[in-house]
Amino acid sequence: MSRKLQQALEQQREYYIDKLLLIGVYDSLVLDGMTTTELKTEYNYFFYDVPSKKVSTLKKA
Repeated sequence: MSRKLQQALEQQREYYIDKLLLIGVYDSLVLDGMTTTELKTEYNYFFYDVPSKKVSTLKKA
């Protein structure tokens, strides 16, 4: 893997960890054990409130 790609992935991982630590649901030990994809999924779950959007869509149908 190229050096720039590795640095970009590390920055992305740090970003998600920082944001998830802000809400206080996870501690750093749990976040360190997660993959970047898992971190991104959890970030989207909490920050974009995806569950409530899915529920509101189901209620309309």
